[in-house]
Amino acid sequence: MIQACDLRCEYLTSPVLGLDVIPRFSWRLKGNGKKQTRYKIIVSDNFDDIERGIGNVWESEKDSSKNLNIEYEGPKLKAYKGYYWRVKLWDEKEEGPWSVTGYFEMGPLGDWKGKWITMPSPLSFKDPAHRHELFYAMYFRKEFLLNKEIEKARVYVSGLGVYELYLNGRRVGNNVLDPASTDYNKVALYSTYDVTQYLTTGKNSIGVILGNGRHIRDYGYSKPKLYLQLFVFYKDGSLEFICSDETWKVSHGPLRENGIYFGEVYDARNEISGWDLPGFDDENWSEVEIVEGPPLKAQLIPVMRVCEVIKPKRLWLSSRGTFIVDFGKNISGWVKLRVNNGKKGEKIIVRYAEVLDPSMDQLDMRNLRLARATDEYILKGQGVEIYEPRFTYHGFRYVEVEDYPGTLTSDDIEAMFVHTDVEKIGNFACSSELLNKIHSCVVNSQLANLMGIPTDCPQRDERMGWLGDAQLTVEEAMYNFDMAAFYTKYLMDIKLSQKEDGSISDVAPPYWKRYPSDPAWGTAYATILWYLYFFYEDRRVLEEHYDSLKRYVEFLRKNSPNHLTKLGQHGDWCPPGDKFPKRTPLILTSTWYYYHDTLILSEIAKILGKKEDEHEYRKLAGEIKEAFNRHFLRKVEDHTGRIVCFYRGIKLSPKDRIPTTQTCNVLPLWNKMVPEECREDVFKVLERLIEVDNDTHFDTGIVGTRYILEVLSENGRKDLALKLLLKEDYPSFGYMIRNGATTLWERWEKLEGIGMNSHNHVMLGSVDTWFYKYLAGIKPVAPGWKRVRIEPYFPNQIDFVLARINTPKGLLEISWKKQGEKYEVQVTISPNMVGTFVAPDGFKVSAVNNKQVDHRSTFEIEAGVYNIILERVREC
Repeated sequence: MIQACDLRCEYLTSPVLGLDVIPRFSWRLKGNGKKQTRYKIIVSDNFDDIERGIGNVWESEKDSSKNLNIEYEGPKLKAYKGYYWRVKLWDEKEEGPWSVTGYFEMGPLGDWKGKWITMPSPLSFKDPAHRHELFYAMYFRKEFLLNKEIEKARVYVSGLGVYELYLNGRRVGNNVLDPASTDYNKVALYSTYDVTQYLTTGKNSIGVILGNGRHIRDYGYSKPKLYLQLFVFYKDGSLEFICSDETWKVSHGPLRENGIYFGEVYDARNEISGWDLPGFDDENWSEVEIVEGPPLKAQLIPVMRVCEVIKPKRLWLSSRGTFIVDFGKNISGWVKLRVNNGKKGEKIIVRYAEVLDPSMDQLDMRNLRLARATDEYILKGQGVEIYEPRFTYHGFRYVEVEDYPGTLTSDDIEAMFVHTDVEKIGNFACSSELLNKIHSCVVNSQLANLMGIPTDCPQRDERMGWLGDAQLTVEEAMYNFDMAAFYTKYLMDIKLSQKEDGSISDVAPPYWKRYPSDPAWGTAYATILWYLYFFYEDRRVLEEHYDSLKRYVEFLRKNSPNHLTKLGQHGDWCPPGDKFPKRTPLILTSTWYYYHDTLILSEIAKILGKKEDEHEYRKLAGEIKEAFNRHFLRKVEDHTGRIVCFYRGIKLSPKDRIPTTQTCNVLPLWNKMVPEECREDVFKVLERLIEVDNDTHFDTGIVGTRYILEVLSENGRKDLALKLLLKEDYPSFGYMIRNGATTLWERWEKLEGIGMNSHNHVMLGSVDTWFYKYLAGIKPVAPGWKRVRIEPYFPNQIDFVLARINTPKGLLEISWKKQGEKYEVQVTISPNMVGTFVAPDGFKVSAVNNKQVDHRSTFEIEAGVYNIILERVREC
């Protein structure tokens, strides 16, 4: 028997959908059945019917194993209406029970009734990180009367750049830095809150605090602005709307200067008692200004929240009388400060940094560049005061607290780890402490750079949605987290950045106008789109983005004379010893990604049934491959007189007989561009470059690092991949960790000066995929995890491995441990998933679930739990 669990609608648990969304239903599976053979979905507009198994809105029963993104096909759904849904499954033997009840709701379906509002003449300030001024926080309020019994109420709100919402003196929701960033000239996201319990019959009051966020003049926008629509449904069936309009009032308040890079200044002496309550005297507040605003779209991604609270690991007094606090790991967010019995007007200054000065006596903030990264709190002098920032965030491990009244203790300060609240679905652990720490660094870095968009870093005057960082880590992120809704939104950001000529920006949203993107960055469009389809079997996302991706590939074609792409400025960014790709030519990486994206486009065309396009782009890919090999593949004599095949890089000296790099050869090996007769030679060159020329170290930038471990593993050198990961001297991941890293560095070098040296960059984090795919041996081989390959690797250096992924089908787990001369492997595989178990080279399966088998090396497994014993193959 099997049952549907973890119900999702548009990848979320209880979403509020907008005008442009037709709901799709997904679920995971549990139980002891092998395969889903049939499903029944019911949708009802009331809870009683759904609990009785009645779908009074829509029912759909089909013979199908499909469990992902099943589209609603019933009558048109109504605005402001909530719907309940359930699923029943059949396996190959019997009918299963109903699932628990899921829920989704329709928001305003185009019937927006409010107006965008702002403050007419707000106070401004200068942030050294920006050319144009930013504005003090704005406090908006509106009183209103509800004269009937309330059945339900919803608020739909978008505050650009960031906001907090209050009703009758109570904070609504726990979202922070809401809404997620977009190009505000094209679209703004709104959040929905159930505020039924916040309202009362009679007088009520709405309050909103509005901050700058990314809605600033440097990025092409105007003053912060607010849109709000409150929908009230009364028990007598009537409706009422309270919306942002010219009847609202606005003022400044205690939160003054605020900015993502700047930090905050909060003057508690200026707190306005009762400003968000009914009956407050707002006669001295200003009238609001009505302004134009962008179209609104429902925010269908997990929101940003305080996801972890961290206590200090160490706290000490510096020689200058300031307190320095070490929270033990590098994070994104802020600190919450408690002050007891301070004097009115005293100012506490909190500075943030990733590293300390070598003296350990002060922060080293040089790598923050123009980011001020400082919060200031001015006390009101009334007993215990709690301060927590609202409209900024910082990347930090250390803080320095200046002018704290009395002695700061670990009970007075704690760090708030803030990021998009994506579900953790993957876990990895093994007997190597170093590999576990690398994995932890990747996960911490990934989370610290999920801020509504995938950012490069959380600390300096940047924090942009760089496409290169995003595309290189997309597979890693999908192994560790449920990224479907997040990447769906980010693909929208990329699409909206596209110009008429098909080009896209290096960053999305394009707050920095970096057109055209380097092809190694622009490939994010094709790469994220493909992985979203492959991991979640999302056909709709292919349909929505096909034409735009095609325009991007055509832009590359127009800029690739003789099929060689001369666009680009980054390439294999940040190899050891430099920012720039050194000996790996830009034209090589750019042309390789042109081929890569064209091949993906042809595959998407095939899936969508666009046969002419499939043929056209597969043919084009073949022509690019030929041009690539003609231009870069070389055959020369080495110093022994042997003919060597390799892909040429930049020649630095007449003595450089084989001018090439690890990346030059890794890329064509990864996607099988190398002619078959040259493949062995090219791989041998790669081995020599790693083992001899670089003493078994990485000599790759972020592009080469993404592919090198996989190329080694797919060509019989998992041992060499592991050696690279176990290194602890420069350049290596172990070197970072040995020097105190808790997140990945931007550079292979330990740099702490004013240059480009973030200590929290996820762009090298692609290596984490190797732990799941090759050390544990978990690889999906069909879209939506329908089929998986399980092929663990048993190196002598490792005694046990555990990897667990809550896939879109359900749980997939593998663990293995060394038992003398034997290895014991435990596999748990979800219903609706079929696996192929492959014994590592040199091993044979001797027993499965305590039954002897005939020393097989490969066999099929269905849903269930398997205990597998493997023995070494004895050589005769």
